[in-house]
Amino acid sequence: MNELPYFLTASLYLLLFYVCYGLLLRRNTFFGMNRAYLLGSMTLSLLLPFVDIPNGTTDALSVGVITLPTFVVGASQPAQTDSLTTAQWIWLFYGFGVVVMLVRLGINVRSVLALIKRGTAEHKGNYTLVKLSDNSTPSFSFGSYLVLNQTDALTRPGALMRHEEAHIRQRHTADVLFVEVAQAIFWFNPVLWLYKHALQEVHEFLADKSANEPTYAQQLVAYALDIPSAALTTPFVSKSTLKQRIVMLQKPQTPRRALLSYALALPLAALLTMCTQSEQDQTITTLAQSSARKTAKVDGEVFTVVEQQPEFPGGMKALGAYMEKNLKYPEAAQKANIGGRVFVRFIVTKTGEITNVELLKGIGYGADEEAIRVVNSMPNWTPAKQNGQLVNVQYNLPINFQLDKNETAFKGINTFLIDGKKVTEQDITDLDPSKINRMDVDTKNKTIRITTK
Repeated sequence: MNELPYFLTASLYLLLFYVCYGLLLRRNTFFGMNRAYLLGSMTLSLLLPFVDIPNGTTDALSVGVITLPTFVVGASQPAQTDSLTTAQWIWLFYGFGVVVMLVRLGINVRSVLALIKRGTAEHKGNYTLVKLSDNSTPSFSFGSYLVLNQTDALTRPGALMRHEEAHIRQRHTADVLFVEVAQAIFWFNPVLWLYKHALQEVHEFLADKSANEPTYAQQLVAYALDIPSAALTTPFVSKSTLKQRIVMLQKPQTPRRALLSYALALPLAALLTMCTQSEQDQTITTLAQSSARKTAKVDGEVFTVVEQQPEFPGGMKALGAYMEKNLKYPEAAQKANIGGRVFVRFIVTKTGEITNVELLKGIGYGADEEAIRVVNSMPNWTPAKQNGQLVNVQYNLPINFQLDKNETAFKGINTFLIDGKKVTEQDITDLDPSKINRMDVDTKNKTIRITTK
């Protein structure tokens, strides 16, 4: 899929999932479920835009319908100029933001590791205890390191130690780094900042739950210090979350029926996926209807296999010349460097008229409209015959838009057959179009089958 629709769709999923979390789940005491939800919803948001629900059109291209040879419309690449295009400026700005965010992440990680390196390390089984020689930073955990400032290294408060050990045991640092990388990629999306805050909040609730004891809330308040902490670490006390942590410590356990709230996000995500798919299908349908010329009456059965096929005035070579003359590479597709195969279906009636023109598969950027326009503009064909009678015939017409003239017109096809015999792509290219009786494109099995006259 194209990059811009991907970023927009992924951002929409992120927003949807976070709104569900904020409205339905944030105040639950199922902290482990909340953590899984936040991480899972972020991952799904990045993957769901790639989901393509089959609508049957691709498979239908090779079943029971005559497919004409692929016609190629090419265009040279836009002339290079000294100035950047709008799209290039946008990508340059986006890339600059990603670099800035990654550099920021690298600096933060390096500063934390440098701080850890300054201390005295002591291995403690599942983690490494690091004792600092001053009180310039509060005690914190990072990865498998539990870092204590000078005061805490001497007293080693039990609540603090259990709290930070829980952070290490549950690998909370990995969550934070995952969010940081996602923020670098989607730096323009403020929802990810909310995700990071929510995830760090849940981390504190989970660690508090592991370290809880009768006087734990009082110890939190007593320990609160006004000292800045590093961006990637999880200090024992943060004033920004202190009040909420105490509230959660005193809050009764959420009823188990509230677990149903987590399931609500799944149908919402499915609905959004269906909406994005349906929108594309509606665009195709609307395009076919709005671009169609006056519909001719289709009287009688529509055939897909006939004894004498309909013929474009002058034959296949004339059809090729017509397509070459009339098809124009859309300017929008050239600027976006977009190419690909457009499939158009139409019926040649028993009177030779072209009707029921519809788009089966498109690539957007004006190419679909151009393919529909050219097919609608075709002159009447010589109609088909079956048992000596004039009949209606349905056709598929593949049109390949490609910027690079050296690029193959059969991209994605692995097997080529002429009269049942396996051949090479070059054999297909060299075949005289006038000798082709039938050409079927089986996109599912990546195969082209040609029957010659």
